[in-house]
Amino acid sequence: MVHVPEARALHERWDASWLGQHPQRNLAWAAAILGLAIRWATLVMTGHLAGSWEYDDAVYFGTAVQMVHGLVPYRDFVLIQPPGVPLALTPVALLSYPFGTHTALEVARALVPLVSFVNVLLLGRLLRHRSPLAVATACLVLALFPDAILASSALLLEPFLNLFCLLGLLALFSGDRLTPRTDLTIWAGLAFGVGGTMKTWAVIPLAAVALVLLMRGRVAQVIVLAVAAGIGFLLPCLPFVLLSPGPFIHQVFLDQLGRTGQAGQPILVRLEFMTTVWPGLGVPPGHRYQVLAAGAAAVLLAVFAAAFAALPGEGSRRLPTQLEGFTLLSTVLVGVALCWPAEFFYHYAAFLAPFLALLLGLAVARMERIRPQLVAALVAVVFVAGLLHAAAIPALLQRAQDPSALLATTIPSGACVVTDETEYTVNADRFLAKQKSCPVVVDALGTTISISGSQVPSSPAAQAAAPAWLGYFSRATYLLLTPLSGDRIPWNRQLESYVERNFHPVLQSPVLVLKRNPAAPSPLALPLPPVPPAS
Repeated sequence: MVHVPEARALHERWDASWLGQHPQRNLAWAAAILGLAIRWATLVMTGHLAGSWEYDDAVYFGTAVQMVHGLVPYRDFVLIQPPGVPLALTPVALLSYPFGTHTALEVARALVPLVSFVNVLLLGRLLRHRSPLAVATACLVLALFPDAILASSALLLEPFLNLFCLLGLLALFSGDRLTPRTDLTIWAGLAFGVGGTMKTWAVIPLAAVALVLLMRGRVAQVIVLAVAAGIGFLLPCLPFVLLSPGPFIHQVFLDQLGRTGQAGQPILVRLEFMTTVWPGLGVPPGHRYQVLAAGAAAVLLAVFAAAFAALPGEGSRRLPTQLEGFTLLSTVLVGVALCWPAEFFYHYAAFLAPFLALLLGLAVARMERIRPQLVAALVAVVFVAGLLHAAAIPALLQRAQDPSALLATTIPSGACVVTDETEYTVNADRFLAKQKSCPVVVDALGTTISISGSQVPSSPAAQAAAPAWLGYFSRATYLLLTPLSGDRIPWNRQLESYVERNFHPVLQSPVLVLKRNPAAPSPLALPLPPVPPAS
C-alpha cells in the first residue's frame, strides 16, 4: 500500500516532469480543446452544421430571429420554454438581416461547442485544488460524455443550462468548502437564476446547495441564495412578464408541468444515455446496450459507495466534504429527475454530465490515495475507451438532410409559410414573411400543447387546438408538412378537407410543400394564439 505522503510525492514528481507548474489548468485546457474538436467534427461530418435534423434548435433560434425583427414571444407567438437561450442567441440572430437565417443559424450552431468548451474549463477550475488525476478525470468525462456531445450538435438548452450552474458552483465553493461570503452567495444565486431562464431544471442543483447549507445551519445564506436566484430569473424574464403575464405563466410553467408525455422512454433506455452507453433510441427490450447500461450503472454506484464510504478523503477523513456532499446529492437528484417524468428526449442526460463528471473526479481523488498508480492506469484505460466511443459518434449519428436549396427554389422569398417544423424554413431563408397577417408559428408542437391545455397532439383532447390551426392554414400561402406533422398538429377531417380543397402540392419529397389555389377563399375569422389554454 502506498501511504498518503508517498502518493503526494509521486504526484509532485509526475506534475513537474509532464505538466509544468500548473498541471490542473493544463489538463483542463487539454480536455476542453479535445471536446471542442470532437464537437466541431461531429457537426461537420454529420451535416448538422447546415442541414435540417433537430426540431428544437430552430425553435430557439427562430424565436431569437423573430425578437430581433420586432415580435415578442408569449404575446405574439407560443414558446413553452423560458426566454434565456433565445435572448442569448439574439446577437447571432441579427446576422439574419445581412446574411439571411440560413447563415445565421450555421454561425449559432458553430458557437454552441464553445459553450461546452467553457463548461469543461469551469469544471477544471472548480476542482483546481484537487489532484491532477482528479481534474483530468472530471474534465475528460465532461468533454467525452456522449450525450453532452449530442447536445452540442444542435442548438439545445442543456449546454447553456450547465454553463450557469457551473458558474454558480464556482462562486459558492472555495476548495471543498462552501463560501461564507454574502457577495459570492449573491453572485451564485444570480447565476442559478439566469440558468433557470435557460431551463427551469436549474432549480435542482440550487435545491441541492440549499440542502447542504441547511445541514450546516446556514439559514440566512439559504435565504440570500434563494432571493438572488429569484432576481436572476426575473430580470431577463421581466419584459415578457410585463407585456404578457398570463401567456408567460401558462406557457413557461403550467403547460410544461401539465405535459402528458409524448416521448416517454423506459428506465433502461434512459440509463443508456445517463451512463454514457449510447446506442441511440429504439433498441428492443433486453438488447445488449440496455444490459450494458444497467451494468454501468451498477459499477458506478459501487465505485461511489467504495470511494465515499470506505476510503479516506481530504486529510484522511472518511466523511464527505461539503463539495463531495453536494456532488453526491445533486447527482442523485438530477438522476432521479431524469428518470421520473413521462417525457425523456436524448439530450436530457447532458444535464447530468457535469455532476457525474464531478462525482467521478472526486471519487478518483479518494481512490488514488490508496493505489495511485493502479487508479491512474484505470483512468487511462477508461479514457482511451471513452475517446474511441466519442470518436465513433459521427459514424453512429443520423445524417442531416439539407433540402434548403430545393425549398428556396419552390417557395418564393417573403411568402407566408406555415409549417410543423421551422428548421426547414429557417434553413431555406423562408422563415420571415412579408405579409403582416401571416401567422407566426415557431414551435408547432408547443403551440398545440399550449392551446389544448398540455395535451399530446394525437390525443382527442388536443382537438381544442384544431380551430387555431384552421386559422393558421387559412392565412397561409404555403404549407410545409413533414412526415411527423401528425405528432405536432391535431389533424382532423375538417383540417384535412380544408387543405385538400384549398391547396395543391408543388413538392412532395423530402417534405410536402403545398401552395394555395388561386381561387381559395379569404382567411377565416378565427382568433390566433397565444390564447388562454383550454379549461
